[in-house]
Amino acid sequence: MYPEKEMLIFHVESSLHAGAGASIGHIDNPLQREKATNNPIVQANGIKGALREFFEKVHSTETDKIKINAAFGTSDGNDGAGAVSFGEARLLFFPVRSLSGVFAYVTCPTVVARFQRDLAALGKPCLTHTVRDDVKENWNPNVSINEYSAHAGNIVKISETRPCTMLLEEWPFKQQDETDSGECLIKLADYLFPTASEYSSFKTDFIKRAVVLNDSDFFHFVQYSTEVEPHNRIDDIKGTVEKTGVWYTEYLPSESILYSLLFIGCPHITNNVFSNSTDVKTFIDKLDGQRTWLGGDRTTGKGRVMMHLLKSQKG
Repeated sequence: MYPEKEMLIFHVESSLHAGAGASIGHIDNPLQREKATNNPIVQANGIKGALREFFEKVHSTETDKIKINAAFGTSDGNDGAGAVSFGEARLLFFPVRSLSGVFAYVTCPTVVARFQRDLAALGKPCLTHTVRDDVKENWNPNVSINEYSAHAGNIVKISETRPCTMLLEEWPFKQQDETDSGECLIKLADYLFPTASEYSSFKTDFIKRAVVLNDSDFFHFVQYSTEVEPHNRIDDIKGTVEKTGVWYTEYLPSESILYSLLFIGCPHITNNVFSNSTDVKTFIDKLDGQRTWLGGDRTTGKGRVMMHLLKSQKG
């Protein structure tokens, strides 16, 4: 049904708000989150709409408009569905303030396992590491609570006197004695980052900052370490601050890394611009290395992302 498949990586360059539309507790405008895990996401319809808007702005010829309709479907839906199925953007690495190295990219075994499953769904090899000689196994990290797994030779520690301790926010984490994460984190540094020159230092520093935490520790950070920004309530007529106080909006912090699955089929709309799914994929590939906007609050600079198609892997 979908002969072509891609994984689209989003590097969040400015705080991102994809709103859930309902207040939770003291936050008036919370982020979209998965029901089961409470992980922040950007829902698939938001991804599809943002990518369609990107193409409409940068490809404006009549032929381009026909291609956009074939790939995304027509706005009224009367002429048929689009050739591309878009998945929600899932969180892969979440930035957390660190005493050393400014911040860390954190993930956890459950997120890694789901990422591996998504790679398999796309027909791409899973991330593997060498266990002995030339024997490789799928990366399946196991991390104890209050500990972390990282690239043993590169991760930034607190100090030489405490070489195995990392401080994330106010919480200390001890490095596990043995780690199988280093080899896979090196691969991810190559796969996840675009070739744009401004990303060279981020790619180099990734293995110094990337850590795998226990599931409980990770989900604590994604629940309580997002950005919450207060806004004054303004009277629509007077343009003055209302007496009812402030309202709060939640943002996914910059430097977050998300990914979305794209399943590409043959065009349902027959308009002679695409012969098959390969032609559609070539059109979608124009997203690679480009910037666009996700979510709301764009007039205040929110939601700028860099897009990157996951590189082909050799295991």
